[in-house]
Amino acid sequence: MPCYQAIERKEYEEYIKKNKKDVDLYEGVDDYVEIIKIMNRPKKYDPLINYIDCKKSTEEIYSSLMDEDIARLKEYVLDLINSDDVHTAKKILLPLVCITDCKIDECLIALVKKSYYYPGILFKNASAQIRDDLISRLNMDSENRNHILCALSWIGDEAVVGLFSSWRKNPPSWKSTLYVPPEDYSFESGWKLTDYGTRKNLFFSECYPFEQNNVEVSGSLNILQKHEDKCKWCGTSLTTLFDFDLSDPKFSFLNIVGSRLRISTCHICACYGVIYSDIDYNGSSKWSQFNKAPEYLPDINPDEEYGFILKNYLRLSDTKRNPFYAASWFLGISGSQVGGHPKWIQDAEYPQCPKCNNHMMFLGQLECSDFEEYGEGIYYSFICKECNITATTYQQT
Repeated sequence: MPCYQAIERKEYEEYIKKNKKDVDLYEGVDDYVEIIKIMNRPKKYDPLINYIDCKKSTEEIYSSLMDEDIARLKEYVLDLINSDDVHTAKKILLPLVCITDCKIDECLIALVKKSYYYPGILFKNASAQIRDDLISRLNMDSENRNHILCALSWIGDEAVVGLFSSWRKNPPSWKSTLYVPPEDYSFESGWKLTDYGTRKNLFFSECYPFEQNNVEVSGSLNILQKHEDKCKWCGTSLTTLFDFDLSDPKFSFLNIVGSRLRISTCHICACYGVIYSDIDYNGSSKWSQFNKAPEYLPDINPDEEYGFILKNYLRLSDTKRNPFYAASWFLGISGSQVGGHPKWIQDAEYPQCPKCNNHMMFLGQLECSDFEEYGEGIYYSFICKECNITATTYQQT
């Protein structure tokens, strides 16, 4: 007997295929503010409609905004907040803060009034008035204390640094309600308290993104090269994540005297723990004696090759970006870069140098989806220049 449900489903699929139409909501719209509104406006599902994506990326659109456009956009966001569409408001504000680096105090005041403090990066340029309001809420709003602390860390001005330093000496009464000491929230925004109670940034303000390239090219920075050594844990060949030609002026912000810097790792075992390498600044990169095998490692056959399945090659752009342009996971922007703020998928984790015990500087990251077929997660690299040690870690959802 024929399956009538299968017949009907096939007929329905054929009908959809024949009658489905492309709809371009952006056709004839060249006002960037209106384009942003369309991008963030919910689209009614219709099986007969295929909505065409905007031809320009989020980064291109927000980078093109003029001062008057930003003012109009903030007015629109305020209307969204006041009408309780906070989700859409934050989706619009996030790239505005990260890509344009503009101030959004009027929007933040509206969000705080409604007890919205997340994501904390929205507050990175907030005023002293907003800072003081957040501090006053710490004792009252225990439910949102975690988000308030993140927001304060992103403000990170002299008053916040002083407050965090005072908590280290005299912990607040609500410290026991947190999973980490309150002063450690500074890591979420890329800085730490020094022993003297001052702020030290853990990332470089210069940022160069990677761009997709159809062919492999050699340049001043090569990536994902096979290393000559093998992993001491699983026996597979190490991978050179980054190979810097330090003579390129682009890398002068690293303040490294030398000719070559290589960052090596085991791209398999880095998923389970920190991988340290001993380096010099003439191209040497070796497995460090400080590496300690994690409790769990996968069962790997060292005689097999476990390389990346590349879908694209990457080349480093010659154009600088805002150091926060891809800092938030929710932006949906490619995070492969050198310098800038890390794009954390989970909590911020800056490895400590096994020699001096100081937290290491973030150097760069490679997002697997940018170069690998079905790639997921991000490889992060760090450096302690004083001790000639690098570290690599990995995070995924």
